[in-house]
Amino acid sequence: MQKAIAFLLSLSILLPLIAGLVRYRKIPASYHPLLYLIGIGFVNEVLCYAIFYNNSMIPVNIYYICEFLLFAWQFHLWKNILRSKKIFYTLIGLMTVFWIVDKVVICGFTRFSPLFQVCYSLILVLLSVNQLNWLIVNDRGDIVRHPIFIICISVIIFFSYKVLTEIFYYYAPEKAIKNNIFVIQSYMNVGYNILLALAILCIPQKRTFTLPLR
Repeated sequence: MQKAIAFLLSLSILLPLIAGLVRYRKIPASYHPLLYLIGIGFVNEVLCYAIFYNNSMIPVNIYYICEFLLFAWQFHLWKNILRSKKIFYTLIGLMTVFWIVDKVVICGFTRFSPLFQVCYSLILVLLSVNQLNWLIVNDRGDIVRHPIFIICISVIIFFSYKVLTEIFYYYAPEKAIKNNIFVIQSYMNVGYNILLALAILCIPQKRTFTLPLR
């Protein structure tokens, strides 16, 4: 796949970005990390194509740690498995150290290494599964339209495939195979962005409280 086509597909991130910008003031703060992540994701796509065209590993590697930290923050605000500040800060601290060791000490910013991507993708999938279990047990409403349900489903699908692509891309013997893996992931990314846009549209408006008139 040509880089221009891949970039056009990546611009599907504009769907959740626009939805988030339009509804930002109406969206509760408990969903803001997701909106920040989408904004950073858009900036990363533009930088990779416009400035780091030949080698985009520097912005991509920085985006990986930002993506994990913002998702971890998002799960922390949902007050389930990461509701404990001790667990939350321990997790992000360990993963930050892991990222520094993998991307800075061992491989360097300009080289590809799947270790951190595989690890944080698996963690996000497990966090999403746990969040879904909690939602199914405790929510009595229309769960299919629940924004957390849509977000967790999209994370499970996208990052489960990402684990496979990172491993197979690293060990694939032929360039054609690597290209096919990249093509599939590009289309998966479009579906992922569409689901995130739907989730943002389903987020209920934040409550406003007014003092009674005397």
